[in-house]
Amino acid sequence: MSSRDKILGRIRSALNAAPGTEKLPQMPIVWAIKNLTADELRSLYCESLVQAAGEVTPCSSREDAAAKIIAFFKELNAKKIGVAKRTLVAETLKKSDAFSSDAKDFELLYAPNDPADISRGEMGTLDASIVGAEYLLADTGSAVVASSCAFDRMLCYLPPVCCVVASASMIREHLPAAWQEISRRIRGEEPLDSNLSIEKHGEFLIITGPSRTADIEKILVLGVHGPQRLVVFLIE
Repeated sequence: MSSRDKILGRIRSALNAAPGTEKLPQMPIVWAIKNLTADELRSLYCESLVQAAGEVTPCSSREDAAAKIIAFFKELNAKKIGVAKRTLVAETLKKSDAFSSDAKDFELLYAPNDPADISRGEMGTLDASIVGAEYLLADTGSAVVASSCAFDRMLCYLPPVCCVVASASMIREHLPAAWQEISRRIRGEEPLDSNLSIEKHGEFLIITGPSRTADIEKILVLGVHGPQRLVVFLIE
């Protein structure tokens, strides 16, 4: 009997075996839960994001976050802003008249009811975007952002500057520590954001710092495939 026949024979025997006759090995603990304190999580997240070339702007409240977002956009001379329809984002922007519908400082662009109403070319004229995070991952400095339409996804890629509004309570140690919460929300076992029509076919994007790429000479370049700057406005 050839080696091939022996291998195929063992496979056939395993396939014909009664289910439950073999016990699966215990899953190794790769990402252990360390139960870090809130201060430790926040410190680790900020450190990880800075190492990923991202920026953190601490905010004491939503009013403070709105004021710092305005100052940041004025520093950039940003006029046209794409905004994701997220509750935390909406509640933060409401804290300033500069983001009202009749304000003249900024032009806010939201996802239309008909996706065809906004072209990719128009989105390419955005100076910056504002999206809301669902979770923040301390080990990598990542932001987990939920999106249910192409507009929300492109806000994370096309504008040269992407701003993420998040609260410190969203920080988790790592992605496995947030898996169960994400699964429950996708399955509808926990309420979703009132401004988010995400269903089972929706997406969660994981954003880790600005876009980066490197050539064969190992020269790192930011902003080639996405935003050149990623700024997280972290509300305490």
